[in-house]
Amino acid sequence: MTKRELWKIYSKRNPSFDGEGNVTLSAAGLRKMFETTWEIAMYDGEEEPSSKPPASGNIDALKQIFGMR
Repeated sequence: MTKRELWKIYSKRNPSFDGEGNVTLSAAGLRKMFETTWEIAMYDGEEEPSSKPPASGNIDALKQIFGMR
């Protein structure tokens, strides 16, 4: 999803965002904006790769130093 597509969703739910001047948000409005972002990211966002990246040699060295290996 692009920034423009996300902004369309915000401005559709909050038409005042497309106007000029100041926009104020109540605590409930800010929460709604957060929830909208969360839902879009959760359901329409890109999935993270399921495989883990290879472990760094530095991490292995630290584990050995602290007896975690």
